[in-house]
Amino acid sequence: MKGSNDLPKLDARVMEQCCCIVEESFDFTYKSLRKGGAISALELRVVKHGSFDELMDFYISKGASISQYKLPCCLKTEEAIKILNSGMVG
Repeated sequence: MKGSNDLPKLDARVMEQCCCIVEESFDFTYKSLRKGGAISALELRVVKHGSFDELMDFYISKGASISQYKLPCCLKTEEAIKILNSGMVG
């Protein structure tokens, strides 16, 4: 689907099953924090093609070096979250 404007149709049941499988694979520490309420439920979000390029452009515009850029494992700014949310499919 690379470069395509056709967006996939997402099955909510399949997405929920994926979340469950991923959560089951996490370690004891994650599961303890999750059970205690320190971590909220896992969310899987599918984004359209190019969304991560937009995120990279955002960080580069804020001073990140293009040659040193790595996709963040955690988004901390509201602006970055908005970029990915705007590209959500389904």
